[in-house]
Amino acid sequence: MKRLSSYIICVAALLFGACTHNNGDIGPLFGTWVLDEMTIDDTPADLGHNNTFMQFQGHIVLTKLIDPRHSMLRYCAGTWTREGDVLALDYTNSDDNNPAGTGTYAAPEWLLLETNAINRLNILSIDNGHMRLRYIDADGCTVVYNFRKTH
Repeated sequence: MKRLSSYIICVAALLFGACTHNNGDIGPLFGTWVLDEMTIDDTPADLGHNNTFMQFQGHIVLTKLIDPRHSMLRYCAGTWTREGDVLALDYTNSDDNNPAGTGTYAAPEWLLLETNAINRLNILSIDNGHMRLRYIDADGCTVVYNFRKTH
């Protein structure tokens, strides 16, 4: 009986002590965000019936485009840093099979972000599970993204 209770205590410690924040707490960005609205120069962009999700953990950002049947259409991996109210999304990463900013490491072009570049977005607000970002693209268009945290 003593052996069984020791086993249960060890399993409980592992379950309740598990870390969900790789590389520590990254603050309010941690988790999964869904894009509710995107505007380009104050005009709503047509997102179709697809959903965009951004996931932040450690210094990795994953952006996924999901269709109505929950199939992944695109998957983009990058890194990020935050300095004050500036969120830098870096899509210059590479590996042995993908040159910098290509393949999985390309920027999510449907969000008008530049690939093989570090895109700097202004954090307009981030609170109560909502995040509003602003990006000025290479053509001078102002893109505003409204995200909602899913968990």
